[in-house]
Amino acid sequence: MIEREIKFLPNGRLEVTIPVCLKHDGRKTTLLIDEDCGKPLDKDNLSPLQKALIQGFQFQKHLESGKIESVSALARKEHMDRAFLFRALSLVNLAPDIINLILDDREPKTITLNKLRKGFPEDWDEQRAFFGIK
Repeated sequence: MIEREIKFLPNGRLEVTIPVCLKHDGRKTTLLIDEDCGKPLDKDNLSPLQKALIQGFQFQKHLESGKIESVSALARKEHMDRAFLFRALSLVNLAPDIINLILDDREPKTITLNKLRKGFPEDWDEQRAFFGIK
């Protein structure tokens, strides 16, 4: 079984692996996370934080694929403001445990989309302190 994993890449980036599977029940497809794919992430019932986090990783994937050469090009393709894209992309720099809390819908009330969009520390320990996570 694939485990949740964080890899530090030679280029200074991180690769986050979150095992998922898709379950289709005949009318909708649900994204399931972890072992027996644990708690489902229902794409129709994602929290705004979950949507923003997933979107940030999707944008990062587009840029890393090489098919889109810059944030400006991605902004044009997605018909979005560059500043919005930069804020969405910043979410991929959250500490892995904070990402897991958001995906598991267990984040503390101190983590809000508004607070994340205003900026947060780059250092993971500082992020935990910033959001009051022990």
